[in-house]
Amino acid sequence: MGGRGVQTFLAAVLMFVGVMAVTKIAVATQPTSVPDATFRSLEGSAIALSELRGTMMFLNFWGTWCVPCLQEIPELVRLSHHFKTQGLAVVGIAVDSGDPDDIRTFMTEQKMDYIILIGELNLAKKRFHVIGFPTSLLIDRQGLIHKRYFGPQTFEVLKHDVELLLQHAP
Repeated sequence: MGGRGVQTFLAAVLMFVGVMAVTKIAVATQPTSVPDATFRSLEGSAIALSELRGTMMFLNFWGTWCVPCLQEIPELVRLSHHFKTQGLAVVGIAVDSGDPDDIRTFMTEQKMDYIILIGELNLAKKRFHVIGFPTSLLIDRQGLIHKRYFGPQTFEVLKHDVELLLQHAP
């Protein structure tokens, strides 16, 4: 690929990344099983997603360095508070976000009081098909993914989707 070809390719990649950064996409899917994976708590213990089966989850892959994630965090705090008594757990997977103390400091600054675990980028990409941040999954109590979200979402969109899933929950 010559110089002009490389420039064109890089311009296309940058444009795609820019679009992904501001795009808010929610995709309903045929329910599929959430892949089992193990993440670390901020205290260092291993937590397998299978341990959370039986709980409806909003699983959010994010990073402290991610500007669109920063935009979405207040919406997730609100979602967590709104549905806590109805059994929804908002679970954030911090990717490439520093050590646990850095993440705790960030959580305090952002008033994040939902579950935060630490994950690795390769695992997020391979098992959960994370292609940009934030990426989230709405998972029912049986461990089935009902919806995938790419980009920051609003409380209103998430509230609607969680309410629909709650209506159809066994």
